[in-house]
Amino acid sequence: MAPADLLQFPYLAYALVPLLAYLVFWREQDSLSHIPTIGVPVAAGPLGKYIASVLSISKTREWLDEGARKYPSGVFKIRTLYGWIVVVSGTTQCNELAKAPDDVLSFQEAATEAIEADYTLSGWRDAASRPEVHIGLIRGKLTRSLGSLFPAVYDEIRTAFEDVFKLPAEDETGWTPLVARDALMRVICRTTNRVFVGLPLCRNEEFVDLNVRFTMDVAMSAFTIKLFPTFLKPLVGRYLTPMRRAYRDGERLMRDFVEERLRETASHEGKEWAEKPDDLLQWMIDLANERELQPDFLIKQILRLNFSAIHTTLISIMHAFYHIAASPESYQTPLRKEVLHVISTYGWTKDAMDRLVKLDSILRESQRHFGLGALSMPRKALKGFTFSADGTHVDVPAGTTLAVSARAIHFDEGVYECAEEFRGFRFAQDDSDEGGARYVNASASYVPWGYGRHACPGRFWAANEMKAVLAYLLAHYDFRLEDQAVPKETWFGHNVVPHQTAKVLFRRRA
Repeated sequence: MAPADLLQFPYLAYALVPLLAYLVFWREQDSLSHIPTIGVPVAAGPLGKYIASVLSISKTREWLDEGARKYPSGVFKIRTLYGWIVVVSGTTQCNELAKAPDDVLSFQEAATEAIEADYTLSGWRDAASRPEVHIGLIRGKLTRSLGSLFPAVYDEIRTAFEDVFKLPAEDETGWTPLVARDALMRVICRTTNRVFVGLPLCRNEEFVDLNVRFTMDVAMSAFTIKLFPTFLKPLVGRYLTPMRRAYRDGERLMRDFVEERLRETASHEGKEWAEKPDDLLQWMIDLANERELQPDFLIKQILRLNFSAIHTTLISIMHAFYHIAASPESYQTPLRKEVLHVISTYGWTKDAMDRLVKLDSILRESQRHFGLGALSMPRKALKGFTFSADGTHVDVPAGTTLAVSARAIHFDEGVYECAEEFRGFRFAQDDSDEGGARYVNASASYVPWGYGRHACPGRFWAANEMKAVLAYLLAHYDFRLEDQAVPKETWFGHNVVPHQTAKVLFRRRA
């Protein structure tokens, strides 16, 4: 049997999992016994932590709540499918974690481990070696260019909705049901890539399909790879995941486009020209070193950026969208009124998006409730670290995975009044353009974006894109859920995804 044929027989991988899991657990060093434990059944004895690993699939939120009650401003540990994670509970220790040096508590290594990036995001370390360029472009130039890029963003949103929704021009046919998640994913993918690679590639249906699929491929491949011990991960990543196929498809769809862009840039010998593209690909080329000017590097970087941008944006926008769709009177009507008023005054501009206070608030509130999950700000201890604020003294050894309990902070009644209640306009303090806490603001009491120097560098772009998409929906479509209930999200351990298949009824507005 050829190695590639194993993809046709995934049960072989599943049959190995119990044995491999046993080997991993048997070799596991329990160097965290001094840190309080939540969720491990004591009566099960030595097997308790392994039982807890399985239970973590459905019990993680419950354990985080228990940990927050017992250690409201402290540190504890819980099990995940893959081992221990040390949880930081409360804003004081969140600050302490955020300020720790990168060579002690590393965000990059934690993120790498979480998605098995060495096996799923091919070549990512080449880009990571120059963060001043690749992260700097997102944090710096992209953020500064939101205003000048907005006409292209709006044009792509408008065109994408027409192409994806395909609703009748007249209202006589009534409401059209669509799987909202699938439709909005394609709109977001096209809008994102209008800024990443420009026309015409962003509208190529195969290219859109690739990036939509790539997002799912990375997530599922990481899950599969994490089930195996380190020495087998290279083989698993190569032969039991779809990543090689994804990169081959990327080469097929993008190589000619990228090579033409490189030739055009080289022909101008470093000088500006009238029709020079204004997109992320061109910015990367302008700052590239010799290695980064290779087509394979640029192709893989585009795929990596799509993964980072699309799945997080989709999850975030869907939580807010479902609440808006489920509450026509409470949310949809006042939001539509705000959008139409602001657009009538400021047009479809970045300035207008900044003035959508209520829309900004419901995005912030949905992230407070859900975010990307119950944990945030992952770190990997490269050296021993001691939490010492407020009289706490907890030593964390090298090799430990840590995270902040977003749930403990976001549902703290001392931080948020009626914290368990979803209040869409919680952060819209008044009707002025300056009212309320802004969606992009990261702090120790609001951590969906992370906090400190590793707060999400693309959050200004993402927030602007989400507001533009939702504003366009509100201005041009009526939409509702048949039973007026927010579709139930799915939790898997500490991760959450909005409902994947819920149908929403749409019709054009007159």
